[in-house]
Amino acid sequence: MRVLRTEVGNGPQPALALGGLPSKTSGNTESAMSSARQSPRSHPRSSTPKAATQRRREPVADSTPSDWGFQDLLDAVPDALVCVRQDGRITLINRQAETLFGYTQQELLGQPVEVLVPEQFRSAHVGHRSHFEAHPKIRPMGTGLDLSARRKDGTEFPAEISLSPIKTDRQFFVIAVIRDITDRRKIQEELKQLNAGLEQRVLERTAELNAANKELEAFSYSVSHDLRAPLRSMQGFSKILLEEHAPHLPEEAQRYLRLVAENCAQMGCLVDDLLTFSRLSRQSLNRRHVSTAALVRQCLEELQAEREGRSVAITVGDLPDCLADSSLLKQVWMNLLSNAIKFTRTRRRAEIEIGCGQAQGARAYYVKDNGVGFDMQDADKLFGVFQRLHRAEDYEGTGVGLAIVQRIIYRHGGRVWAEAAVNQGATFFFTL
Repeated sequence: MRVLRTEVGNGPQPALALGGLPSKTSGNTESAMSSARQSPRSHPRSSTPKAATQRRREPVADSTPSDWGFQDLLDAVPDALVCVRQDGRITLINRQAETLFGYTQQELLGQPVEVLVPEQFRSAHVGHRSHFEAHPKIRPMGTGLDLSARRKDGTEFPAEISLSPIKTDRQFFVIAVIRDITDRRKIQEELKQLNAGLEQRVLERTAELNAANKELEAFSYSVSHDLRAPLRSMQGFSKILLEEHAPHLPEEAQRYLRLVAENCAQMGCLVDDLLTFSRLSRQSLNRRHVSTAALVRQCLEELQAEREGRSVAITVGDLPDCLADSSLLKQVWMNLLSNAIKFTRTRRRAEIEIGCGQAQGARAYYVKDNGVGFDMQDADKLFGVFQRLHRAEDYEGTGVGLAIVQRIIYRHGGRVWAEAAVNQGATFFFTL
């Protein structure tokens, strides 16, 4: 057995010959605790850190844990440790307990453990000790109990406390490990307040969204009824003038009437697109199995008139089926295919490729053309409402089509993007 020596004051002290922690059944628990109480730490402390350091036993360089003193092992525990005997008096503490409670070891030894309990709980604590002695079992930390402890200066703090009973032939001890959870409680309270604030903001945001939806519904109704009526009137009167009074009108007047009719028709398309766009957020999704190839064939047939008199080569690759709202997905394909046909009109031979591949681990459908393309610096403008990258005089449209495409794809949980170069065509991708 290796012996550790210590010195207190000016003279040598008897060595503590503890080869390790005493066996629970050996009957030496009390003697070990007694030895720890009689260790140099139970002597009055010097006021200087140097003297305090001298009183600590210093293990020699080649020592092992079995050579250390009992008190050294207690001080190695990161939490405060207090040992209480059967009569409720403190028989042993470690360095962390001194730091946590503000008492010295000499001040606490022999005192009732209730000095570490808030005054309002002391009477009840005596009963708790008796109950624990009658029904001893290990109680780990984190059991959800709301516990508090009291320091020497009277301040209280929230604590987690584990209890471990130790029985010997002659005595009953309880080892209490105490942890200050003030910082944890503070963080929990801050999180609670943060969550409450987030919930309040969610409620406020939900109310704002509900109000916005009601305003959007009112807008949709206004667009659908109040704007369509004057448009129909202008179109109707323009048509009557052109059909019945054209011979009596100058050529310039007839041209103006035709412009009025064309602009009324364009305005009607814009109203339709805006209504479609505004309703997409509220429209329920009816997901079902969709034959993508059949849907694309249907779209191409409906767009046949836009290809009349032109050389347009369309290649359709493998198009896997999908789960989607077929009516909404049709709008996506119609917009993308119509754009591909429109923006290749300046090409002697338009080439359009339709297919499906993999992009970032997901199945991505695409429409590729050899049209006018666009500058990728403007790519972020593509899917905005009324955003156009080409002059309206050159390419007709309302500027809402790609915004509709994006909203439909987002409703399906997918994403849509484009790659292009000026005069080198464009490719539009989307996932579902």
